[in-house]
Amino acid sequence: MWRIFAIGSLAALLTGRALAQNTQPSELDTIKALLQEVADLKARVAALEARHEQPVTGEAANAPAVEPPKQPEVAPSESNAEFGVFRGIKFAGFGALSFKASDARPPESALLGFRDHSSSSFAVGDTSLFITSHLNSKASVLGEITFSETAEQGFEIDVERLLLKYELNDYLKLSFGRYHTAVSYYNQVFHHGQWLQTAVDRPLVVEFSDHGGLLPSQAVGVSVTGQVPSGHLGLNYILEYGTSDTHRPTVDGSGSAEIEEDNGQSTIVGLFARPDGLPGLEAGGSFYHDRIQPNGGPLHMGQSVVSAHVVYVTPRYEFINEGFVVQHNVQETGQTFNTPAFYSLISAKLGGRWRPYFRYQYVNANSPVFPDVKLRHGPSAGLRYELNDYVALKAQIDRTLRSSLAAFNALNFQLAFRF
Repeated sequence: MWRIFAIGSLAALLTGRALAQNTQPSELDTIKALLQEVADLKARVAALEARHEQPVTGEAANAPAVEPPKQPEVAPSESNAEFGVFRGIKFAGFGALSFKASDARPPESALLGFRDHSSSSFAVGDTSLFITSHLNSKASVLGEITFSETAEQGFEIDVERLLLKYELNDYLKLSFGRYHTAVSYYNQVFHHGQWLQTAVDRPLVVEFSDHGGLLPSQAVGVSVTGQVPSGHLGLNYILEYGTSDTHRPTVDGSGSAEIEEDNGQSTIVGLFARPDGLPGLEAGGSFYHDRIQPNGGPLHMGQSVVSAHVVYVTPRYEFINEGFVVQHNVQETGQTFNTPAFYSLISAKLGGRWRPYFRYQYVNANSPVFPDVKLRHGPSAGLRYELNDYVALKAQIDRTLRSSLAAFNALNFQLAFRF
């Protein structure tokens, strides 16, 4: 106890000296340093007393006392910024408010919250919450929960992604759970947050399947990726094996029922390169295969998707090109249907906040799985303006040509944000 008495006396003496004298700035610094040492000594004495009160037996009784490590002080604001509401869990979110006007006759089906049979309407679309948590230096959990607005202005809740991830090293990274498939570059990079992408909407071929897209965009299973020893070529591989369940609404305004593919087990093999000599460049492709039975009908089909992409993305420039062939082989008749598709998008950042862009997309759907699409293509031009790092305004005009229906124009405005 004499230590506590000595420490208390020293603290009182220093405090009295500080109050009694006209202290200079250098002396104030010295006093602050001494007071900090007093606080450290108090903590050390308390730790030693707590150790003394605990019964010690065996080898530990003869071991020397070890000073507990001093924990760094973290301001409340910094702690909240790092851990969010729950310690170790981080949250991020994306939302958007969109307005669309079209002269299509008949009006196309309302997707992403736009009203059915209406030439113009507002919509919130998808509101996405991203949740991440690092369990240790190698394991983490990622979740994506999306609130999707319906044409009746209700909301459906979907767990879009839920992954337990384990990174053994740069050559072997494992993910288990529900994921966005590697069937396309766009599907892996641009998730449900509309703030993430330059344009107002996604090209039709890479739109999420539950919003009318043509590809199986989600699966539950195992995804493996990593680097391939290749020097400056920067090769990476990806392997996926899982179960898809694709439900796809029609997009031509015919009112046809949703198409359910009844997918079997799916396999994806992909390879892409990121050369060291050209930062921002990526080139590669993937092969997808499963079996489907559309709407539980009499036809069984093998479904294969071959994709290839060339992408160049820097802070200023964006040039994304991707091509596909979707093939359906009918088991009962031996028929083969090929659906080629592609899109290209180019943009450049001007003045730090402005980003004009141009996109062209093309789909020629010959398969009975896509009766609402057929031949469909056309350009889009737009402008994105970033108010700050969290809010962006977008304006876009589309021209869409269709083989069996009249061409139409559409005007889109969007306020996209993250939080």
